[in-house]
Amino acid sequence: MLKNYFKIAWRNLLKNKASSVINVVGLSVGISACLVIYLITSFELSYENFHPGKERIYRAVTDMDNNEGGLFHRPVISYSSAFFIRNQFTGVDKVADFFSYYFKVTVPVKNENSKLFDVPDASKDPSDMIITEPQFFDIFKYDWLAGNAATALNEPFKVVLTESKARVYFGSLRPDEIMGKEVIYNDSLRLTVSGIVKDLGKNTNIIFNDFISFSTINASFLNNSPGFQDVADPGKWRHTDFGQVYIKLSKGTTPAEFEAQTPSLIKKLKGVMGASTGFKLRIGLQPISDIHFNADYSQDFYSRQVSLPTLYGLMGIAAFILIIASINFVNLSTAQSIRRAKEIGIRKVLGSGRISIGLQFLGEAFLLVCFAVILSVIIINPALGAFRSFIPDGVTFNLLSPSVIVFLLLITIVTVLLAGFYPAKVLSSYLPALSLKGTGAQLLNEKGYLRKTLIVFQFTVSLLFIIGTIIIGQQVHFMLNKSLGFNKDAIITINTSDNYSRDKKYVFAESLKEIPGIEKVSVSQEPPETNGTRGGLLVCKDMGTQIQQAVARAGDENYIPLYGLKIVAGRNFRVPQGKDSLTEFLINETCAKQLGFKRPADAIGHTVQTGYFRQSQFHAINTGSVAGIVADFNAQPLNSSMSPVSILASKDLYYGTVNVKLATYGKQITDFNAAIGGIEKKWKEVYPNEKLTYSFYDKTIASFYDEQQKASQIMNAAMLVAILLSCMGLFGLAAFTAEQRTKEIGIRKVLGASVADITSMLSKEFIKLVLVAIVIASPIAWYFMHNWLQGFAYRIEISWWVFIMSGIGAVLITLLTISFRAIKAAIANPVKSLRTE
Repeated sequence: MLKNYFKIAWRNLLKNKASSVINVVGLSVGISACLVIYLITSFELSYENFHPGKERIYRAVTDMDNNEGGLFHRPVISYSSAFFIRNQFTGVDKVADFFSYYFKVTVPVKNENSKLFDVPDASKDPSDMIITEPQFFDIFKYDWLAGNAATALNEPFKVVLTESKARVYFGSLRPDEIMGKEVIYNDSLRLTVSGIVKDLGKNTNIIFNDFISFSTINASFLNNSPGFQDVADPGKWRHTDFGQVYIKLSKGTTPAEFEAQTPSLIKKLKGVMGASTGFKLRIGLQPISDIHFNADYSQDFYSRQVSLPTLYGLMGIAAFILIIASINFVNLSTAQSIRRAKEIGIRKVLGSGRISIGLQFLGEAFLLVCFAVILSVIIINPALGAFRSFIPDGVTFNLLSPSVIVFLLLITIVTVLLAGFYPAKVLSSYLPALSLKGTGAQLLNEKGYLRKTLIVFQFTVSLLFIIGTIIIGQQVHFMLNKSLGFNKDAIITINTSDNYSRDKKYVFAESLKEIPGIEKVSVSQEPPETNGTRGGLLVCKDMGTQIQQAVARAGDENYIPLYGLKIVAGRNFRVPQGKDSLTEFLINETCAKQLGFKRPADAIGHTVQTGYFRQSQFHAINTGSVAGIVADFNAQPLNSSMSPVSILASKDLYYGTVNVKLATYGKQITDFNAAIGGIEKKWKEVYPNEKLTYSFYDKTIASFYDEQQKASQIMNAAMLVAILLSCMGLFGLAAFTAEQRTKEIGIRKVLGASVADITSMLSKEFIKLVLVAIVIASPIAWYFMHNWLQGFAYRIEISWWVFIMSGIGAVLITLLTISFRAIKAAIANPVKSLRTE
């Protein structure tokens, strides 16, 4: 019997080729979209789920409320916190500090030239090198190929490598042969390989490959490097922006029990976190499973954050697309019921029951879905390639993967039930007497309320995607083109090497001024806008006011004119010639107001200081007078509101960025290429052993909005798929409607109806349904997009024309879809239509 079901199903599919093709292609597109989204979401949701005891692993974080409307989340705490927690807290199994660092690496090779590895570009790639305590390997379990976790990092000048990094450094040597080999970091830090571990090989933000022993800091030049002073001294309490503490709680200990012990730690930290009084500080625990999804603590420079709402949105898009594809099947199946009414009547007269007839139609649905799944498997890799720009690296399709097989089986079953159950139920319910007379199905199709409802639903979803695509595109365009208060075009930023004396960067910058096509050159700590936050406490000494979190910038006298920052009062600063000279600051208008000045210009001449509190005593790092006021500019991406900013006059930066403004007036692309070539030549003269890496600043700023741009691309793809599927369904229904009304069309033409009259008659029913969809979709789209826009401090206003244009677009798409079939029916020979009927 099962064989006969499939045989009859196959014959019916061949008999109705047009609807079968529409169903198979539509379902395959829907299933492919679901499969792509499944691969993305399963990949992202699998992060950090493989660590043994992962439910007990946390990162220590700080939340600071400055009582000025600012809540700051930081994934870092003071240097001595790990030591304090290890010795003073209960319920803690293991705790470890680590610090990421950018090193140049040299690997000596016997009787050959040494292997050289450049410092990664800090603006593009996170460092995979960390300085850490031995307890790191107690928290995160690695498989050891050589050495062991108990002793590998117990002494200074030791380094543990992952298997992949060991191959990079030492080629095909076995792990036991690599043990004891030397690796040189930053030319003079000579470390001995004390262990080789297997790569984690899983989805994780623990991406490190070089693990340097913590005790190396005090035993080497690192102890005098910026950011590392006193780092290994448990008696020193200094704030850090690049160290982190991971904690593994004892079994049975809850985060709340840990946090109940933090007041003693907070008392220690309050002096180094930015102020002595007037702010609230909380030490909390962030689950390791939350790191990949929580952008509040994203300033760790190595982990990649993904928005959980975005993933849930993707799942919703997948569900809607599959439903739209299934609706096409339901609509076409129920619309074609007239053709099969007599077949059903005869089968019932001959003894078939509702169940057997229902199974027959479910069998047809199953056959169609199987074809669609096969087609989707064939096109999935090209689809992944086409959308690679917003698909994370590492997402691949493996048909033999157990999870993929289970997903395909589930999607097949769900789609068969979704698309086939209702048609099977309806068609098997016809009464034999009415079916044989040919009236049972006609009565069912007279009103077609379900079919109309499903069409409205399809176009409502399509309109939601259309409106969402337009609004997201507008917001992305706004962010990429909004005036930020400074110039970002034709500017190149070059991160200089920390492996040489700090004077080298100034020698390099000065040499660039000789190159034709370069307009201005400046050395600064960073450009005006960055995707992170550097800064902290800013005190106005003679006003007795302070700002807990002021964005800090530092640069030379060319910094302001190069970036076109506007001075609204006072003058540009003068860079001191000696380290002991009194320096100067520029502050922006927001900073002046938050320091208590009624007019920003009133701040000129007042003394301001940056620094930190230690043991309730303020320690100034930089002191100077306010030379001028800069017009407000966006120092952070437009998700954030306007920040207070101080710009320090400095020509003594340990690390920094060389900013190059290219001349544009009357220049051609060849002039730009010549300027770049000149920069590369000068770089080689100053840094002969370093690789030049540079970025166009406008592209750097555009990269801050990658998530929004990817959301726009996703919405574009979803919109196109939804419209394609809806149009396929409309085309099939229009063709079937025209076929069912062949005789009516012939009679109308004989009585004088024009082609336009008949085309209008066939189209107006569908247009009415689309208009209903517009009315339903518009308020829903406004609600969701309005809420989405609230996440941006700077955002567009939703315009009424978006809904009007979207509605007009939907109507035009509908007309284009059905007009071909409607016109074809309208111009048919009426004599032939009446004869064949």
